[in-house]
Amino acid sequence: MVRSLRRRELPRNRHFALHDSPVGTQARKLHRFLRAIEGDLERSNDVTARIEGGGCLLTMRFAAVRLTRVVSLSAADLQLLAENPKIESILKAAVADS
Repeated sequence: MVRSLRRRELPRNRHFALHDSPVGTQARKLHRFLRAIEGDLERSNDVTARIEGGGCLLTMRFAAVRLTRVVSLSAADLQLLAENPKIESILKAAVADS
C-alpha cells in the first residue's frame, strides 16, 4: 500500500475505506516519513550511511543551520526510497563514502 501511495495510485476520496483502516493509517504515516527523508536527503550537504543488520543508519548534515539528522531505516524502507532514481544515487554515494 505504501508503494501505491508513493506512486499516487490510491486517491483518498475514491479509496476512503482503505485509507481509514489501521493498515491504511500506518501506510500513510510511513509514506509521509519517507517523503520527509527524501526531501532531507536532497537538501543535505553531507550524507553518510552505515549498514546495520538488515537496515541502515543515515546521517544527514545541514551546514546552513548547523543541524545533523540521524535516521534508522529498515531494509524495506531503503528499498522504497531507492525506487526514486535521484535518492538511489544519493544513497549509493553515501554507502560508498562510508
